[in-house]
Amino acid sequence: MNADNLGTLSGHETELRAWLSDWYDHAFATGFIRPPFILDDATALRLEGYFDVGLTPAEGVNAIFGVVH
Repeated sequence: MNADNLGTLSGHETELRAWLSDWYDHAFATGFIRPPFILDDATALRLEGYFDVGLTPAEGVNAIFGVVH
C-alpha cells in the first residue's frame, strides 16, 4: 500500500463497516452482547461472509447467536 492509499477505504470496506455497526447495534439491543465486546478474528470473518452473501445485520445476529436446529 502506498502513502496515497493510507486511510482510504474501498466501497466494500465502507459498506462492511456500516453493516457491522448495524449488526453490533442489533446484537446489543437484543441482549446478545454487552460492552465491552471484543470481536475475534474468526467471528469477524464469519460476519464478513454473511455480509457478502447479503444477509441483513439482524440476520447476521441470528446466524451468530441463534439456536442451531
